[in-house]
Amino acid sequence: MRLPLLSLLLVLSSFVASAQRITERNFQKYFDEYGLQGSFLLLDAEAKQYTAYNLKRCRQGFLPASTFKIPNTLIGLETGAVRDTSEIFRWDGVTRTISAAWNQDMTLATALRVSCVPCYQQLARRIGAERYNQWLPKLQYGRMVVTPATVDMFWLEGPSRITQFEEIDFLQRLERNQLPVARQHQETVKALLVLSRGKGWTLRGKTGWTSTKDYNNGWFVGWLEQNGKPYFFALNVEPKNNGPAMETFIKGRRALTEKLLHQEFKLMQ
Repeated sequence: MRLPLLSLLLVLSSFVASAQRITERNFQKYFDEYGLQGSFLLLDAEAKQYTAYNLKRCRQGFLPASTFKIPNTLIGLETGAVRDTSEIFRWDGVTRTISAAWNQDMTLATALRVSCVPCYQQLARRIGAERYNQWLPKLQYGRMVVTPATVDMFWLEGPSRITQFEEIDFLQRLERNQLPVARQHQETVKALLVLSRGKGWTLRGKTGWTSTKDYNNGWFVGWLEQNGKPYFFALNVEPKNNGPAMETFIKGRRALTEKLLHQEFKLMQ
């Protein structure tokens, strides 16, 4: 019996991932410094070498939270749900305390940079569940579960899941312009993901944060281009001992990742 094309691609993707070398490292002291617990995964794409802290957890699925803004932007552009990243999303007048930056009209480009959830919920309602269920399998982005009732929340709550390995696999294909969307859309999104630059290197990435009354889970995913070589990373963390989301959690996602890249992998030098 022949496998459907998508199933075959998923099998091949899993085989390729399993063929990569994985070295496990203990980065506990860095996590402790920021009062965090979780896991970290780095891929040296040229060497085909993964480095993992808490490997079992790197294979565990979590809600993508705002890391989903990366494929969401691509789908919005590809389907025409948004004209381009300069299109204005109007503020609905509801004051949100989580981020004052959200309480204003803004372009999609700005919405991605400040991680404006209400803006992307507007975009999600334009895209609709039917088009998500067409495009997400094409992008091979984790295991998203989308219905008309959950179309503007499925990446923040519910059964949708993605692993750190899957985040990196998706980012690799984006970096190489290998996703099944227009090259110009991939280039546009990659440009919006630039966070900082130094001599010979560029850091691209996106944070994410799932929050409920008793639980916080955070992401920082992306890649570092250094001297023409890409290094892909995915960090997933929670406050230590399931504590509240303090400043060390909010800022620590990126700070911890940059410290690992700099001190352990001798990058961003």
